Amino acid sequence: MTNDALKSMLMNDTPAAPPARDIGFVVEVMKRVEQRRLNQNLALLVLGTAALTTLLFLIMPHVTPALTTLGQSIWPLVIIVTVAGFSLVGFEQARRAIGLRF
Repeated sequence: MTNDALKSMLMNDTPAAPPARDIGFVVEVMKRVEQRRLNQNLALLVLGTAALTTLLFLIMPHVTPALTTLGQSIWPLVIIVTVAGFSLVGFEQARRAIGLRF
């Protein structure tokens, strides 16, 4: 660029046009950002799963007998709640089919 071209550009009163966007560059940057975010989320998921697995591996031998005993004692309650839940769902479906309003 010669001095005359620079001088004419600086003396021009019209503002310079904004630079054109390079869509390829923008897409490449977005791709790298998303790839980094995916890698971070996957690393967090793997570490969390490993920590939870280790915790359960250490705790479950001590908790299993208590859960077995508790499970046997609340079995009738589970059956009652299940039957009541299915009955309520069936009642609601029948009410809608018949058109009753409460």
